[in-house]
Formats: sequence, C-alpha cells, structure tokens
Amino acid sequence: MFFDPEVFVNWVRDCREWGIDCPIIPGLMCINAYAGFRKMVGFCKTRVPPALEEKMESLKDDKDAVKQFGIDYGAEVCQRLLDSGACGLHFYTLNLEKVVYGTLDKLGISDGLLEKSNEKDAASMIAMGSAWAKKGDTVKSSSGEGTVVEIKADGSAVVEIGGRTHELAKGSYEKLGNAV
Repeated sequence: MFFDPEVFVNWVRDCREWGIDCPIIPGLMCINAYAGFRKMVGFCKTRVPPALEEKMESLKDDKDAVKQFGIDYGAEVCQRLLDSGACGLHFYTLNLEKVVYGTLDKLGISDGLLEKSNEKDAASMIAMGSAWAKKGDTVKSSSGEGTVVEIKADGSAVVEIGGRTHELAKGSYEKLGNAV
C-alpha cells in the first residue's frame, strides 16, 4: 500500500532494471474515512507524505470532506500512475465503492458512477481483520456459527445461532460468508 505514487513509479523502474518485465498493476486503497486511513496506515506501516498527513488531520472531523478529498487525491494519484505507464489500476474497495466511483468519474474513465453509488449499509458494517461484517453475514464464534442480526456501535454483534440470539463482543467472532 502506498500514498505517494513516486514510490510505485520508482519500484517499477527498479524492477525493470532487474529484468522483471511482466505487467505490474498498482493496488490502490482509497481514502474513505479518517479512522480507516489511520488504521490501515498503522497496520501496513505505510509512509504518509507530510502534505497528505497535514490534509488528513485538517479534515478528520468532517467525514464528507474526507470522502471528497479521497476522490480528489485518488484521481491525482491514479493520473500520475497512468501517466507513468501503469497498465491498469486495481482498487481495494473493502465494499465501500463511493470514493472509487468518484475517482473513476474524475479521471473520465466513467461518467455518473458516483451519483449511482449507495453506501447506506456502511454505517452497519464493522471491520473484522481484513473483512467487514454486516447484518445478514455468517459468522463463527465459540458459541457456534450463525447469522448477524445487528451490529452495535461498539463493534459487538447480535447473532442468531440455532434459533437463539447471542451478543458477541467485537473480536470474538469471525466472518465466514457474505449476506445474500
């Protein structure tokens, strides 16, 4: 994961100098929310350019401004990558498509996707390692396997297991499958 496109551009150049000539497609994690940005930067030990650090700090209390900045910054990074010869772009959406759609619209790759995006379920999702759990997903805990009925603000989940509901603390269950 990177937030400075020059890191990727230089890495590809180094690969080419070593004779690696297969396609190298950048994987991009868009900025959707301040807390998610902080979590992923810490988890991946990613270097954050000072200007990006300052901008994120200035926007951290305005979720809509962070999302709009994610679109603008994402488009800027993607354009630089495409201009440097990247043969494609791969987005890690984490089931949150709005910023990706906005980025693609801003690049001119799509038209009107942002207006069609729907992240109404984002508030009912909770991060679980590298996945997200939401109402209707199948999860596993020490109490058994069941279906998420509700995600609470603290990350705990109300899960139906064998016809009975159980409240499971955040971190005490793992996601097995997505809601249909």
